[in-house]
This record gives sequence, C-alpha cells and structure tokens, in this order.
Amino acid sequence: MWIVIITIGLSFRQIERALFQNALNFCNLAFAQFAIFFLLNAAIFDVLEGGRVYYRAVALENWCLTLVCLVLLAVWLQLSRAEDVKRALFRWLPAGLTLSFLVATGIYLFGNQGSRIEIFASNPLGPPLWFLVLTMCSFAWFFEMNRKQKAWRVALLFMAGLMVIYASARLVVFAWVITGMALAIWLYLRAEPHHKKQALLGIILSTAFAIGGVMLVNSLTDGFLVARMAEFTNVEFTYDSISAEFLRLKIWDGTLTIVWENLWFGIGQVNERFAIRQELEWEKWQNSHQAYLSYLIAGGIPALISGLLMQSPVLAFLKSTRRSTMLPAFLGLGVAVTMNCFTDSIFQSAVNVQVFMVATLIFLKASDAD
Repeated sequence: MWIVIITIGLSFRQIERALFQNALNFCNLAFAQFAIFFLLNAAIFDVLEGGRVYYRAVALENWCLTLVCLVLLAVWLQLSRAEDVKRALFRWLPAGLTLSFLVATGIYLFGNQGSRIEIFASNPLGPPLWFLVLTMCSFAWFFEMNRKQKAWRVALLFMAGLMVIYASARLVVFAWVITGMALAIWLYLRAEPHHKKQALLGIILSTAFAIGGVMLVNSLTDGFLVARMAEFTNVEFTYDSISAEFLRLKIWDGTLTIVWENLWFGIGQVNERFAIRQELEWEKWQNSHQAYLSYLIAGGIPALISGLLMQSPVLAFLKSTRRSTMLPAFLGLGVAVTMNCFTDSIFQSAVNVQVFMVATLIFLKASDAD
C-alpha cells in the first residue's frame, strides 16, 4: 500500500483528468458498488438488541478502507505500464508465495499450534485458499516461461497441497484437486502437437508426485487431514447423521429460515452472527458459512446482486483475447474462489474482498500487455 501511495505522490503532477475518467471502468465500478453497498448497509441497519455493537464500527471502518484501497489501486494501475506489472508478477509472485510457504512450514513443524496452524490470519482456512488462488494465477503466461520458471510453478502447486494439510482445510482440498485437474487439461491442450506426449507424461508424473507427496507428509504428521476427510464416509445419508459431522448443514438450515423471513432487504450484515445464534439456540457466534446466504441475510436480493457483480470482473479472463494465456487466473480467482463461496462466507470479511480485488485488478492490468 505504501509503495502505491509513494508512486502516486511522485507522479501527482502528471495525473490528468483523463486518467481518473479511464479508471471509471466496469471492473473498478463493480468493486466500488459492493464496498459502498455494505458501507451503507452497516450505517443503516442498527445492531439488534443482544448483538455485538462493535461489529458495526468494525464494518464501517473496513468498508471505508476498502474504498480508499480501491481508489489508490485504480489510480496506480492507470499510471503503471501493463508490461511492468506483468514483469513484476513474473519476478515477485512466486518468490512471495515460496517465502509464505517456508514460514508456514516452519510454524507447522517447529511451532506449538498442533495439527492445524493459523498463519497471517485468525481464520486457518484463509491462507491455504489464497495460496491456491495465487498459485493458479501464477500459471498465466506459462508457455512464455523458461524451464526453471515452469518447474517453480509446478512446485508451487505442490506447496499449495501442503498448505491445505497445514490448515487441515478439507473443502480447499476439493478446490485444489478440481482446479489442478482443469489446469492439467489446459496445459495439455495448449501444448504444441509434437510436445503433447511429453506434456502428458509430465502432467501424470507431476500429479502422482504432488498427491503422493502430500499424502506422505500428512501421514508423517499424525494424518489429521485424512482423519477429517474420513468423517465424510462415517455418516448415514440422513439429516441428523450428516449434520452431526458436518455442522455447516445445520447452520445452512437455520440460515435459510432467516433468509426466507427477510428475503428482500435482509437484516444487516452486522446482525448475521447474532441472528444465526438465536435461530439455532446455541452459544456460538457463527456466520452462515456460505457467501451467497450471507449476502441474502445482510441485504436480501439487492445484496446478492451486488455480490455477484463484485465477482463478475473475473469473467474478463475468458475473453477470446485473454483466454489463451489467462485461463489459470480464471481457475484461481473464478473457480477456486467461487467453490469456497459455497462453503464459507469469505466476502463477509473486507480483508478477503481486498485480496480478491487487488489480485483481480492487477492480473487484468498485466493481461493488457499481451
């Protein structure tokens, strides 16, 4: 953030009115309307009696900061050359991800957090998700890379699997497998005809190595993730049995009741946890663990539309002019994030919105270099 502010400050005299006008594009406006919507949502809806009053202050602060972040980012990207942004992603994204992985590995192996670690965030599921998302994005322009850069990206995919183990993130496992398979198919289809056999062999060997290595590390560290995955097989196909092992089902049931009673305008984002707590009659302060249900609770159908608009800029990666190089970015920011939205309320957190916004806008800017 400080780098962006300093860059804008040094270039302030060069900023023209046209630059601000160019910044008013669909992608920036899609993020802006979402932040403004939930800023107004926090300002309009009062905290229900018995709720946590500070949730409102936190929401107002976070959504204001999100808008400031968006304005600074939009101006900085207008001042930056697409080629420079692309070059920076090539150089620094893999390095940053690798450093993050090494820190997580050190905490997992030598820390005292047990079989499930928290790193960089209070929610243990966040870091492995965003590591996977950014790893997928790092495969953009794969066929412009040299062998060393390609091998580094494959290694990052293996690291993403280990990050899942560190957090015992069962549902991120499915995103890792599905996006990894889609990436493998894309790599095979994009390979030169005379290199398809080598590409297929490399994909098979890399897949076997990644899955085998992840399972080996998991078995050497008490097998906590596999034990959690095995819980899915120890249930009967009844509501009581599944909900006992998979608490999200019980939460979704209570959430749907709240949604149907407040379908059009919701009850306010700051009241979601309290309303679910009352509906389920327990002491936990849980959100709905489903982004789209959280939208409906917060602001009804308008909030759901606002949330879908906020996620829509990733569709730009599927344009015919970008698809050949930027499909991995769509797999990360589109597929992996959307899969997680169905099992977690990630965009109830302004921090997650900011990460998604920054990654999407930066990769869209870099794609203009092609």
